[in-house]
Amino acid sequence: MSKPSIFKVLPIYLQPRILSAVSYIHVAPSQEIGLERINKVSRKLSNREMLYVLSLLAFDNLLDIVKDSPDFEKFVNVKRTIH
Repeated sequence: MSKPSIFKVLPIYLQPRILSAVSYIHVAPSQEIGLERINKVSRKLSNREMLYVLSLLAFDNLLDIVKDSPDFEKFVNVKRTIH
């Protein structure tokens, strides 16, 4: 009886092929090379997988946008009063 691979229980966006693509694109030394890498990776991954790759690359910016939103500020204030 073989153990299930840990990767099989992770969501698709945390699969090694997705994270490898994110890392490969993220460490590009310039925006131009980054765009070339996105094109290269997109030939090997499905559209859905590319959606995950690009979403993870944009995640930090998204967090900054959310952090500065009035809704998040309300959430933080409510959380402080609960504790």
